[in-house]
Amino acid sequence: MTSQIRLGAIFWLLTVEFFIAQAIAQAAFPGYSLANMDISLLGVSACSGVDPNALGLVCSPLSLVFNAGMAINGALVVLGVWFTRTLWPKSGLTTAALWILAIGGGAGSILVGLFPLDVSLPMHMLGALLALFVAGFGMLAMAGVLWRSHRGFAIYTLATGAITLVAFVLYALEIYLGLGRGIMERLAAWPHTLWYMVAGVLILRGYFTRAV
Repeated sequence: MTSQIRLGAIFWLLTVEFFIAQAIAQAAFPGYSLANMDISLLGVSACSGVDPNALGLVCSPLSLVFNAGMAINGALVVLGVWFTRTLWPKSGLTTAALWILAIGGGAGSILVGLFPLDVSLPMHMLGALLALFVAGFGMLAMAGVLWRSHRGFAIYTLATGAITLVAFVLYALEIYLGLGRGIMERLAAWPHTLWYMVAGVLILRGYFTRAV
């Protein structure tokens, strides 16, 4: 394994900060409901008395922590894609998968962090669409890339893409299956980052240097 690939794996492992930033911002947000409130409300810095479930503006005392965490997460995803690019089988599908992951999971997360709801709703929504929906197709493509050589991880990747896409569609249609709006959105958002962390660990352990 080259030092470049190892560095890419470390970048993906560092996406754990995505969860840390959310947890810190959530802990400082009075009355925040993980089950029923949107993730993006943690990044809102303006204040008003509007119902947060209607995407109104509320106070998130540590919005800067959340927004910085989102932007950094996106940068880490892109860096991981770039530095691990030579690890994956060379094919058109691989190129497409990596581009989709970089644009969806990477650029999308950066946009969400740079443009909170109270700063630019259109740009924020574009970032959310990329990060929560488009990136899912990158996961499906990566599953195809690894299907013959690393079947176990390919199945996990396929499941990640499928869960996030279905969860996003249900979230967009406001169908929460009794789980709550916040939980459904997290089912669309969290599996992606978990995938990068798992991939980073497996790369460092040499999993992708052998067929299974």
